Amino acid sequence: MASTTCTRFTDEYQLYEELGKGAFSVVRRCMKISTGQEYAAKIINTKKLSARDHQKLEREARICRLLKHPNIVRLHESISEEGVHYLIFDLVTGGELFEDIVAREYYSEADASHCIQQILESVNHCHLNGIVHRDLKSLHSADP
Repeated sequence: MASTTCTRFTDEYQLYEELGKGAFSVVRRCMKISTGQEYAAKIINTKKLSARDHQKLEREARICRLLKHPNIVRLHESISEEGVHYLIFDLVTGGELFEDIVAREYYSEADASHCIQQILESVNHCHLNGIVHRDLKSLHSADP
């Protein structure tokens, strides 16, 4: 009889569809089984990471834990297992700001002002915590 091994992540979360993909990671919608709460799981294949990339991953998790702001996606949990690391974030469903900009014929001054204010407040919060984003673009912003 084959034995099944359950990891902490698969014991606690159910995975669903893919939301995005990067070079070493994939983001999938997930649900915490005990609460029914939905999140976004960034799943990183750590087998392919260099020592420097491992340090970047640890720094990303540390920074995400530090930043608590209404306009910054919150990291709820970080789970490291053999060959894979899971970062559990708020699930943001509004779509990407870039897609909204392209879809609209124009932005009213009030809408644009509100959007820019939220972005600048988030960046300011990062700076107050000694963090510089270094890759800020509309693809990394959710549609407000």
